[in-house]
Amino acid sequence: MRLPRSCSLLRRMRDARLRRLGRLGPMLGGSLVKMPRHSSLYLTDTHRGKTRTMYIPLARLEEVKQWNATFKEAKTLLRELSQIQRTLLREEIAAGRR
Repeated sequence: MRLPRSCSLLRRMRDARLRRLGRLGPMLGGSLVKMPRHSSLYLTDTHRGKTRTMYIPLARLEEVKQWNATFKEAKTLLRELSQIQRTLLREEIAAGRR
């Protein structure tokens, strides 16, 4: 992502992403996978180095997919926020040296 050098613009970008992050609803991390010879999906993630698998009933599948998409959006927003904040800090430090 290309970022401007203007501190005021960077702050506005940061604040907009923080507002978007605050509006996100329930989220659930992991990957939805289909096991061989099964019609349903499973949610897998790792915890303390071990893979955990959780059965997802077909009745809850759309809801879980939405939670998973929200988690991915939150992850993207956090990555962008970190990049914006790092650039903002770099510009503020450089401005203090001038």
